[in-house]
Amino acid sequence: MSDKMTDRKFTQTTPDNETTLDISTVKSLQIGYHGETIFLYSTEDDSLIVKEYINGLSGSEYYAKVTANRFKATIRYGRREEVNHDTFVEVFLPKSWHGELQLSSQYGNIITEEDWTMERFAAETTEGAVVFRTISAPRIRITTSVGPVQGDHTVGFTDIHTVSGPISIKSIDGGAKLETSSSHIYAAFHSLNNIIECITLNGNIDLTLPSDAGMKVDGISKRGEILTDIDGLEIKTKPGNIKNILGILGEKPFQNVRLSSINGTICLRQQA
Repeated sequence: MSDKMTDRKFTQTTPDNETTLDISTVKSLQIGYHGETIFLYSTEDDSLIVKEYINGLSGSEYYAKVTANRFKATIRYGRREEVNHDTFVEVFLPKSWHGELQLSSQYGNIITEEDWTMERFAAETTEGAVVFRTISAPRIRITTSVGPVQGDHTVGFTDIHTVSGPISIKSIDGGAKLETSSSHIYAAFHSLNNIIECITLNGNIDLTLPSDAGMKVDGISKRGEILTDIDGLEIKTKPGNIKNILGILGEKPFQNVRLSSINGTICLRQQA
């Protein structure tokens, strides 16, 4: 990804603190930080390892605070005097662990380049980006304010909300709700077993739909255009030059596909 937030080079090479936690019985794991970027890696070990690179801060008050019982573990950042975008943490999660994971960073990015299968995945950042490769979970929830969300593949219901960041997912198996206020939405659906809902105020919506799924399509762009070459879909112009696309594709069971943009263009295509 070319976004400047995820291109930042971190120079610190030795962690200031390392925390190890046995999560073999833990079903729910929450990890939250302040200005730090979170890098998520897999490990063959049975324990969770968190390495903190926090600009040389020394003292237990600055290090991760762990609250844990047999089934739930919470890791929170320690004392912070100010936001420092040059700090980061490395989270090494056992490959054998498949519980519920929630990651958050107020001002940092959340980045993983590995494939994950979990009961639930959630990631939230205020000023950072979320970048991932493959996430498989019945429920996937990602939230950002100004940063982009970019992923290769999701399996499950994919719920993504940003305020001004673009959303780009190369392949989705399942269903999705994708919403942003002032940027674009790009997604390609490989298979469909739930609804698709895409909403943006000022951005474009560019979707690729599966060719072998039953769908009821209903889309509107109040001031933009609607473009498609899919047989079975009809584009109408309503009073006020409002564009509307409607149609039924494939056979039952039908999944609802609802699309809405105020000022952007909606472009629909089907897989070859």
